[in-house]
Amino acid sequence: MATFDVVIPTSKNIEETHFSICYTLRSILAQSIQPQNIYVVENVPNTGVKEHINRSFGNLVKVIDGLNKPINIAYARNLGAKMSQSDILVFMDDDVIIGRNDFCQKVIEIMKYNDFCCGAKRFWTTTEWHKYLSLSFQMNHNLQILKSKSFLPQSIERSTGNKNCSEFTYIGNFGAIKKDVFNSLEGFDENYEGWLYQDTDLIMRLCVNNYKYEILAYTDIFCYHLGHPADKQLYRKINKEKYFKKQEQLKIKFNNSNFFGRFDSDNVEVITYSE
Repeated sequence: MATFDVVIPTSKNIEETHFSICYTLRSILAQSIQPQNIYVVENVPNTGVKEHINRSFGNLVKVIDGLNKPINIAYARNLGAKMSQSDILVFMDDDVIIGRNDFCQKVIEIMKYNDFCCGAKRFWTTTEWHKYLSLSFQMNHNLQILKSKSFLPQSIERSTGNKNCSEFTYIGNFGAIKKDVFNSLEGFDENYEGWLYQDTDLIMRLCVNNYKYEILAYTDIFCYHLGHPADKQLYRKINKEKYFKKQEQLKIKFNNSNFFGRFDSDNVEVITYSE
């Protein structure tokens, strides 16, 4: 079986996030097959993440200093990927919990025949999740609580009327890619600032280069996203402009909703090429 590593960037104070990364790590360590390494990349100073993880997980998790480019999630993910010697990279966010303990095995099986995969069903909690979960509970018990407390969003952007596909995981949120494919595309684009559009950009470039993929939602793989307040407006406008500029350079239009399998009646393809 192919080897895999997990890369998780983190950029918030561990107490402010109610120790969400600890639930993420426990859901990985509960998997029926284990990664060679779990890399947590600390991307903001003074989060307390390294100290707590070392104390709670010891040598099961490696914490990497990602402060050369703080608040740059693309850099953090790339840095973790550079540490890996495995065949497959699995990316996760620090607020995502894998929904069942056989899902890593299923993902690696899917990667036998694909270059990358993502798009697991992403169930969301409210921001009050920390009031009913506990690190003192067994992980299976926490998963049962999440099953009863979470919901699958069907989000519409008010400005455009388009779906934002938040019910699926993007490749950085919970997805996998072959290491050699990741390297061939030079990973996530670090020109994006903070958060937003890095995942979509990588998926777009993978599709442009005709790499083969699987949408995990259609194999019944799911995860839970621990809700939290987030103000991404600072990066939204800047990164959106960079993202559309790159499409102009590539002379394409990447149809995000269609990538996840929501085909419109006009039969728009995932990639539309212009003259």
